[in-house]
Amino acid sequence: MKKVLLFFFIIAFAGCEKDEFDPVYNVPEEFQPIIDTFITEAKQRGLNYDITNLIVTYDETLDISYCATCNDKSNANAQKIIAINTTRCWNNDLQKETLLFHELGHCFLGRDHNATLLPNGDPKSMMIKNNLSIYSPCVYAFGEVDNCNFVYKRTYYINELFNENTPIPDWAK
Repeated sequence: MKKVLLFFFIIAFAGCEKDEFDPVYNVPEEFQPIIDTFITEAKQRGLNYDITNLIVTYDETLDISYCATCNDKSNANAQKIIAINTTRCWNNDLQKETLLFHELGHCFLGRDHNATLLPNGDPKSMMIKNNLSIYSPCVYAFGEVDNCNFVYKRTYYINELFNENTPIPDWAK
């Protein structure tokens, strides 16, 4: 009887694989408000992300042609690592937000790059490669954000990040 129980015990556990992992969360203070904003924006769109498996780190070995990379977009239950080039590709907080949202799009939304353009020639998605200035195509000489449609553009691009089927906005026609 003991041999039979031992046999069933071995069979029962032989096929079990440990696919759990101990998530690590390590985000530099300068990026935490952007992560918080990403989570808030997701919640406003009915999505709930519990980001406990994220490491954001500067990487001096990252190829100069990349501002940042995400290590894994295929498995939601894997450690996500966003490596950021030490050259700091952004010129302002909007570009830093765009960069991090783009990488979070890869890591947590499974998004690929999208080179499609809107009818007015603007990128259709913040998932476009090598463009950190999608919110701010104008120069804010006097800080008049509405002249450049900043509010509308940011809202559209974040909607599109979370939903690829977001309709084309009027400002882009």
